[in-house]
Parts: sequence; structure tokens; C-alpha cells
Amino acid sequence: MELNDEIETYTKTKELPKEYLILKLRMTFNKELFENKIITFDVYNKMQKLLTKKMDKTILENQI
Repeated sequence: MELNDEIETYTKTKELPKEYLILKLRMTFNKELFENKIITFDVYNKMQKLLTKKMDKTILENQI
């Protein structure tokens, strides 16, 4: 199970703002870039961590 799947398991994505969905899309795009060898693993890894951090922040802000 990927991190995105785990996040969806614990949150209701329909209640989250569109920014969350955009971040999720960016994660998918980042993965595609890496799989097509357009970006290096270091760039991929840093971007995934950054996006995950932003997604977590969005989730926490919307739980209140």
C-alpha cells in the first residue's frame, strides 16, 4: 500500500480542498517523470517528501 492510499484510508478526500487533489496529481506526475528517467531519484525523493508534507499539512488544517 502506497502512502497516498494510506492517507485516503484515514481521510475523506471529498471534504478536503482542491489544493489537496492538486498535490496528489503532482505526486503522480513526479512519479511519471522518474519512471521515464526525466528526473533523478534524488529529485524525485525530495519532491515526494515535500508534497507529502504539504498534503499532511492540508489534512491537519481541515480536520479542525
